[in-house]
Amino acid sequence: MKKRNFSTLHYAQSKSLTVATGEHCPETGWWHPVQPEKPGTPAPPRFVGEGSVMPAVGGTSTIWVPAGTV
Repeated sequence: MKKRNFSTLHYAQSKSLTVATGEHCPETGWWHPVQPEKPGTPAPPRFVGEGSVMPAVGGTSTIWVPAGTV
């Protein structure tokens, strides 16, 4: 897998880092999907490694934010 270089400037400019389904994860850690799998239920966090492709939730694309920012 090709190593991705992510600019620290991107982190400094944005207090809430967001990543869409299908994009590469910029940092290893726990991530929360913005949209839950089922309406009215909290979305559980998922552990994603740096460089991994962000997953879909319930077969639908979503936006991911680092745990602790939700």
